[in-house]
Amino acid sequence: MSMLAFTPFQLRNVTLKNRFLLAPMATQYVEKGGIIGDSLIDYYIHMALTGVAAVIVEAAAIATEGRGWSRQLSAASPNDLPGLSHIAEAIRERGSIPLLQIHHAGRQGLPADASGYVVGPSGIPCPVLGRPVRVLNPKDIKTLVTKFTDAARIAERAGFAGIELHGAHGYLLHQFVSPLTNKRDDEYGLKNPNPYRFPLEVVKSIRMAVPDMILAYRLSARDYLPRGLTLEHSVPLAIALADAGVDMLHVSGGMYASLHGPESIVGPSTPSGVFRSDAHDIRQAVRVPVAVVGKIQTPALAEEILQNSDAHLIALGRILLRDPLWIQKAQGQSDVPVRPCLLCSRCRYHLKGCPDDQQKPIWVK
Repeated sequence: MSMLAFTPFQLRNVTLKNRFLLAPMATQYVEKGGIIGDSLIDYYIHMALTGVAAVIVEAAAIATEGRGWSRQLSAASPNDLPGLSHIAEAIRERGSIPLLQIHHAGRQGLPADASGYVVGPSGIPCPVLGRPVRVLNPKDIKTLVTKFTDAARIAERAGFAGIELHGAHGYLLHQFVSPLTNKRDDEYGLKNPNPYRFPLEVVKSIRMAVPDMILAYRLSARDYLPRGLTLEHSVPLAIALADAGVDMLHVSGGMYASLHGPESIVGPSTPSGVFRSDAHDIRQAVRVPVAVVGKIQTPALAEEILQNSDAHLIALGRILLRDPLWIQKAQGQSDVPVRPCLLCSRCRYHLKGCPDDQQKPIWVK
């Protein structure tokens, strides 16, 4: 049977062989000192071989003080080039397009020094982490625009076809657009004529610095919290991002307060394809491709999302840990049914495969 999912798709100057992307997932495989070792490389080889058209490599910090977890990738220095180049080359050699997600955790980050402070647009601690927040001043913000841009240049030099800005899940770019985290009254506040100034400055700066690269942006369409971000905010943001030079919008949802715990919006109690309706509304409003992630368990659901014009592209995450043959099965290369994800979240932050499996994954040394 012919499926839209297995038709090529043009993304800027790159032809994707199908409509599937590997969603970025934090592996914690980076070794102490930021060294990229065999386990991380083997993980990305394995994921590229699942058959995805593009691999979005997990979040790389743009600055040491912007790290979200201890063993995080870095794109903050030219010293990071050799390891990043190894990842990009390994993905390309297995027939997939490498993209690098770049990231600053903001108030959801690790303290950079003994003070215990993290940074953010306003002095409001994350309710999950509770770390005190130092408010960024306009000079700090300009410096961060430069650091995001420098990280994009490093990704280009490393051989990645593009970068994805992590503007979702409560991280710094998201913090500047959510009413829950941005209470500023200056030019970077939400009550100004340009309420999305910081992310737009980042996008425009990167677009000028690396004009030939794919530039994607992952956004949370909603906070899923009272008085938080809704489509009323995220649709205008999506339009502004597209106008500023973004090539693809990657729709997700939530921040730490709605992504953690038993009531997580990506847990077992929420419906499959949880973000598809938001992706549909954003797709209707913009003129750039839209990808969607979130509990897309079956090939039938992926195809339904594409046929219904909810999104142009499908991002798969935990399901490919559960069933690395998911794409081959979707293409009819196997009669064995897809193994659905357990949605238990035990793989989160230490992605050593599905914890329900009896054998450790081939990439774990």
